[in-house]
Amino acid sequence: MCKIYVDTNVYMDLFGGRKDRFRDLAQFAANLFYRVREGEFKLVVSDWVIEEFSKHMDPKLINELLNDLTENQLRRITKTSQDKKEARELSSTNYPDALHVILAKKADAMYLVTRNIQDFADWTNLIEIVMPDEI
Repeated sequence: MCKIYVDTNVYMDLFGGRKDRFRDLAQFAANLFYRVREGEFKLVVSDWVIEEFSKHMDPKLINELLNDLTENQLRRITKTSQDKKEARELSSTNYPDALHVILAKKADAMYLVTRNIQDFADWTNLIEIVMPDEI
């Protein structure tokens, strides 16, 4: 089963009901998580995603979603001091997203799914970066 690491902004699309000028971004996110539930993907989630999410929204929202997933659908990972060091070495200007890349690689995710493709442009040689509606 293909592992995907989903960036914090996709969770915020889902729970914030976000839209852009033309599209319902929450629907793209909902479809992605539906596909996880159906067994198409295994979701990798880090404590870093939950920490970032908690700065903007109630962490109960993301925890309820994750608690509904089985062990076959979900892999949780935790950042270490070594992961943080590698992220700082990867980028001195975009540490938060560099840490997502390091954690996605650590979990052997095939894709890092994000709405902010441009923020990850420097790391496409490390992991495939896709938007929720492109996967």
